Amino acid sequence: MQKLTWQMQLLISMVLGSVAISTLWPLFYVLVTSSRTLNDYLNNLYGIPREFTLSNFKILWDNYSLGLAARNTIEVVGISMICCLSLSSLAAFGLAKYPYRGSKYVNWAFIAVMLLPSTVLIIPIYLVLSKLQLVGHLPGLMIVYIATNIPFSVFFLRAAFKAVPDSILEAARIDGAGFFRAFRSIAMPSVLASFTTLAVLQFLGMWNELLYAYLILPDQSTRLLTPALANIGGRYTSNPPLVAAALVITATPTLVLLAFSSKYLVRGVTSGIGSS
Repeated sequence: MQKLTWQMQLLISMVLGSVAISTLWPLFYVLVTSSRTLNDYLNNLYGIPREFTLSNFKILWDNYSLGLAARNTIEVVGISMICCLSLSSLAAFGLAKYPYRGSKYVNWAFIAVMLLPSTVLIIPIYLVLSKLQLVGHLPGLMIVYIATNIPFSVFFLRAAFKAVPDSILEAARIDGAGFFRAFRSIAMPSVLASFTTLAVLQFLGMWNELLYAYLILPDQSTRLLTPALANIGGRYTSNPPLVAAALVITATPTLVLLAFSSKYLVRGVTSGIGSS
């Protein structure tokens, strides 16, 4: 492979540096703005703040029940992820390594559901949950998150499980390992990178989801964190520091998660591509 010249290396470094700056600068600006008073912001929109304060975060916490919203969010996202990952991994393993008559049609059904836009399902989902009296209750949103994430999860993990050598599973069967023992001891450790990638993607999707959270949980007592903070942006557009503080609270968990799981994301996506 031909070595790059120093001019080409310099050009690549400048391009990558420009991309990094264009990405990090808005994040830095929002973080700085969230710790400013309104008067300080209005006097100097883009300058260095004269003082830093956490009053915006205190206002959000005290006046808008962010503690309750955070607890609701952790409960909904946590339970939904556990249920979705458990069901999807078992279904994907069965479809990948235990084919049966008609299994390909089941796989096609999962793919077909993935092609449906989420907006098409809003009215049917709402009507079904209304009949079951689950509108306004956290389990109703959990069911939606689980059901809408299972098709892609099965499709993603099935490709990863197919890369597990059949010879290893056959040796485990000879030694007396059943479906669940082979799944737990052999299959899951082999696809851990892909499983971690899927878990991160599901968390990001559920944490940032807004439409269903608004429709199914309209009451303030059951409001999730992202819809609660989105309301602040609509009602207090004249107070940019307060809006910036809301953005910081919403984005911090996702940024921290992506920072610590970036290498697993790359490894999981590449292994999924290689096995598909």
